Amino acid sequence: MVKSCVAFKCTNRYSKDKKSDQWIRAIRRENFNPTNDSVICGKHFKDADFLRNKVPMKVLKSDAIPSVFDFPVHLKVKSLKHRRTIIRHPLPPR
Repeated sequence: MVKSCVAFKCTNRYSKDKKSDQWIRAIRRENFNPTNDSVICGKHFKDADFLRNKVPMKVLKSDAIPSVFDFPVHLKVKSLKHRRTIIRHPLPPR
C-alpha cells in the first residue's frame, strides 16, 4: 500500500511505516494522531541519519529523528544561540 508523507508541505509517497513520540513532536502538526498508514519520507532526514545511503535501499538508523522540514516562520524552532545573556549586578547600598 502506498502512503503519503505526513510532513508539512511534503507530497512524497512511501511504502513502509515507522512512528515514535519523537517523530510526532518533530513534524509539529497540531492534533496529529498517526495511524498505521502514516509515514515520513527519507527527504526529512539528514544523510547522517542513514546507515547506508544508496538508492534503492536506504537504511535508516534506529535512533534517527526527522529534522529536515520547510516550516513556516511561526513553526520554526528559535535557536538559543542568538539569545543575549543579561548580567545583572546588584545595586550598591544607599
